[in-house]
Amino acid sequence: MQVHLYDFRWKDAQNFEFQAGMGSQLAKKPLRIGDTLSLQIKSDVACCGSYRDGNFQPCPSHMTGKKKCDTCRGREGGFIFTSFDGFNTEHYTPEDLAQIQGEHVVYLTLFDEHLVKVGVSKLERKTLRQIEQGSGATLYIAQTEDGVQARQIETLFRKSGIADKVKASTKKDFICPDMTAEVAEAKLRSVLKDHESCLDDYEALRPFLLEDPEFSVWDEVYHLDTLRANTKPFHTVKLDTNEWISGKIIVARGAFLVLELPEELVSICTKDLIGRQIEFDPIPPGMHLNQAFQQALF
Repeated sequence: MQVHLYDFRWKDAQNFEFQAGMGSQLAKKPLRIGDTLSLQIKSDVACCGSYRDGNFQPCPSHMTGKKKCDTCRGREGGFIFTSFDGFNTEHYTPEDLAQIQGEHVVYLTLFDEHLVKVGVSKLERKTLRQIEQGSGATLYIAQTEDGVQARQIETLFRKSGIADKVKASTKKDFICPDMTAEVAEAKLRSVLKDHESCLDDYEALRPFLLEDPEFSVWDEVYHLDTLRANTKPFHTVKLDTNEWISGKIIVARGAFLVLELPEELVSICTKDLIGRQIEFDPIPPGMHLNQAFQQALF
């Protein structure tokens, strides 16, 4: 049965799932490391609809060419999480601000030795947020009373030169970086030391910085050692209409799944599949592309 893919999400450190529209219902396909996944791309991209307050609605305009149209994006809201800088509250309602009440953490996360990002999350989501974005290593640098203070700290670190967003197209190059936990921790602590002066003019925020920032690394969650130990050729593909793949999931990092096929290991970005009609019925292990894949020679 074909379904219209709405999202891919982590549920906890072991379980993740595809979410897909089936009429007015949001169906879920639970998965974990070691499961076999078969998927066939049956359509081009069309708006995947909206989900709010426990209710899923298909796109009313059936817009094609975009994963989510402006109408469905507006119904879901959530702009407080994506565009609020912590300082300018002019465009946000009390209901918006209520969504970021409660304790938050501010963190520096490392995807590669040269790619560091600053971010925030609610305290209860501090671990899950790292896993769902595919962080390589994390240094929690502050804990605040609410999301407004956290966003302010994040904004100041961003203005000091640290990125606050990393595109999936960039993350695909760092599925399995060659970097030890010791190197990662040293890098993150060095970045913090170099940039914490950004709070010098905001003394009210300084007490939220942690005296002993907490370091975590996430390789075991993603099962990266399995990938490192496998000798099969490894590459990333972006599946298109009428293409398919089937294999065992051996690595899951953020939005990326690595499947083991008979002759190769293939990474796919699940976010690239959103908005497409997908068939999940089991098929024999392998992959079909419209054009033969040729690995780069250089």
